Amino acid sequence: MTPLFVRTALRQLALLLLLTVPAVSQAQILQLPGTKLGKLVGQPAAIYSFFAFKDGRLDPVPHQWLEYSKEGFPYFESDKSTSPAGDKSRIDGSDILLLRKQDGGEKLSQRTAEQVVGELSVTMPDGERFFYVVKNAYRQATQRYVKFDEQKMVIKSTDYALYLDEGNMLIWNDFFYRGYKGSAGQRETILDTLKIRLSAGVFRENSRITLTNDNLEPKIEEIIEGPLAWQIHATTTLSVAKIPVMKIRNYFLLMPQQNDIHARFTLPLIAKTVLQDPHISISLDGNQLYDGKLVTSWTGSNVAITDGKMSESEKDMVGHPMSGKNWIWFGTGRGFDILAQLDFREGFEAPARLLYQDDATLVNAPERFPGQLPNVGFTIEQIPIGKEFNFLTRLYFSDNSGGMPPGRYADTTLADPQITYRAF
Repeated sequence: MTPLFVRTALRQLALLLLLTVPAVSQAQILQLPGTKLGKLVGQPAAIYSFFAFKDGRLDPVPHQWLEYSKEGFPYFESDKSTSPAGDKSRIDGSDILLLRKQDGGEKLSQRTAEQVVGELSVTMPDGERFFYVVKNAYRQATQRYVKFDEQKMVIKSTDYALYLDEGNMLIWNDFFYRGYKGSAGQRETILDTLKIRLSAGVFRENSRITLTNDNLEPKIEEIIEGPLAWQIHATTTLSVAKIPVMKIRNYFLLMPQQNDIHARFTLPLIAKTVLQDPHISISLDGNQLYDGKLVTSWTGSNVAITDGKMSESEKDMVGHPMSGKNWIWFGTGRGFDILAQLDFREGFEAPARLLYQDDATLVNAPERFPGQLPNVGFTIEQIPIGKEFNFLTRLYFSDNSGGMPPGRYADTTLADPQITYRAF
């Protein structure tokens, strides 16, 4: 048996290593499935809190439960296309538990006055963290890390601020990130705008039109507030010649350093009478992000460098199709990186390709600043009519990826945690 002082020293060393991992890798929100929570499943959610043991103290940490639908999307009462997978008042296997990664602590090594009923261990590539479940806790966490102001149409968290267009949350304008500065050293917006486009032939293939964000009028159906995430359900209907040709359902999950966006697209059968060969593209246009670097999970060792013109390597990257789960990493080198995971769900058969434009003079409206520097996203071709298709986009924001190479940072951030729950 290992002596007590050796075990104590090993625990202290493990905690020291955990705390010296770059903070960016810890600042994300853990999304833990209810199926991993053992005897908590079926219990009333309101009577349980989560605590962490650090520096000899057991203190409450914020948590949040997300309900999901039987169809596999975040559940909203306003969404009549789905039905709840569980009981709102109880912890279900279909629920998702949110915890801040950096709130995790060390293993509890002493008695406590709290009624601790379980231990939750979460292991990721950068270490193991412990959370403790307390029943009927007197002390509760009060921290809140993100907020959406519907009147001002702005999302603010402890790390970023995203300003949306008045009345249209699918038009993204200024995006500021804590610590990021422009090429001249001043605070400036990182983003030009979000670009969504539907291109199609109208009544015939050789008479094509392109509709953009400006033609979309999303309606916010429901907002659910939380300390770690705000959830938003929005719907959009697009009509051409007074015929509804596209229905979009979006479920937004807004977090301190991350946004998850579920998108459900439907082109009804009636759209066949109007649209021919429809394509959709979704991209983010940066604001003068010269010298930024882009790497993807499916284009090999190619690296795109923003310099105002397309290189042969960049042209080669655009030609590679993607499918399933992929990621795109873009680093500014100025204190802000973004990692995007694109999860095209099972049954998604439409060809999808990287959209990358690096051109200082190219006009690609709508935009506020000249040029595509760069414009990054994806294009979906041969969209099925009469059949819903959906995908999940996860956007992770960080400060220089914690100094890690893109591949390692992506593996660390996107890894599924190993979860062990032990009831006391």
